[in-house]
Amino acid sequence: MNDQDDALNIVWVADNESLVTWCDYWAELPVIAVDTEFIRRTTYFPITGLIQISEGDKAVLIDPLSIDEWEPLRSLMVNPAVMKVFHACSEDLDVFDRLLGVLPAPFYDTQIGEAYASAQWSLSYVKLIHEYLQIEVAKDETRSDWIQRPLTDAQKRYAALDVVYLAKVYPMQIARLEAKNMLEWALEDCESLKWQYQMNSDPEQNWDGVKTAWRLSPAGLTLLRLLFIWRDEQARKEDVPKGQILKDRTLWCLAKTLPTHHKAVSEAEELTGRQHRLYGEVILQNVALVNELSEDEYQLPLDVPLPSQAGELTKKIKAFVREKADTLKIAPEAMMKRKLLDPLVRHLFDGTEVDWQNPAITGWRRDVIVDPVLDKFKKS
Repeated sequence: MNDQDDALNIVWVADNESLVTWCDYWAELPVIAVDTEFIRRTTYFPITGLIQISEGDKAVLIDPLSIDEWEPLRSLMVNPAVMKVFHACSEDLDVFDRLLGVLPAPFYDTQIGEAYASAQWSLSYVKLIHEYLQIEVAKDETRSDWIQRPLTDAQKRYAALDVVYLAKVYPMQIARLEAKNMLEWALEDCESLKWQYQMNSDPEQNWDGVKTAWRLSPAGLTLLRLLFIWRDEQARKEDVPKGQILKDRTLWCLAKTLPTHHKAVSEAEELTGRQHRLYGEVILQNVALVNELSEDEYQLPLDVPLPSQAGELTKKIKAFVREKADTLKIAPEAMMKRKLLDPLVRHLFDGTEVDWQNPAITGWRRDVIVDPVLDKFKKS
């Protein structure tokens, strides 16, 4: 244990009244560091085991198994005057969305910030703390059972240090970003992360991400979309992982074959007997629905993968991005993520329209990298 741990001030909050008191205290502060511990082994939704908050002095551990009135924390999480600081917060967003029905705002992610502060992409919490505080953080409780009670002293210390150190790192990282005039860039990415979370959580927006979906016919794509959305609803209802309802590969096979009787359904790849018994009739109902549609009501075909000839263009753009990132001393992955690179290559290669509503393309990236890429590589 580090010397810094000896004076660690840990407060356990397990009743509604205490939570109100602490939320009133935090509401008067400009910044708080936040983290969560949860388990999600056999469920669709995360089961929250702990919420940690610190201003850099006291580590308050909130017990979600004892508290049932969440309005004070909900108000705090959307209080515009209080910045909520996380590290690698995509799963934390899921926890708050489920528990409170809101996403933290405003919030800041130090993992995103470090991509600009030191050009290190997807830096772990352990390395972040060592980078700024020269402290070695043990992560031996990462796989703990956070639903058990009572928590061990080791679990409490682990959870407390996650937020105490984070609160100390935040102003140091902000100072680095301000010195590079890149704080607004990092804040834009934090906001984009929230947008991406919402997109990923909406099956209407990501059903076409099933591997090789582009190979399916318009009728098959229509069935894939219907089953993908139904699967998400069913997984939420049963609170089980989506793959326990039907795996992606099974969805694809059903969409490929459009089975019209139970024997054909049973032959779909990776479909278990239990899944067939429970969901076979629903599958057939959806197939029947698709078969009743006219062709002009089918899903439009998806874009096929770019041909190998586009590979050379992709390499040139990547090299251009790396050079630009090196000049600015930021992580190349932060400058242009894969989901941004692909549509730009497609636009340059075959004229496909760019989605200018995507926040990963707008903002600082539009001027700094997107427009320069389009200008440099557009066909003459």
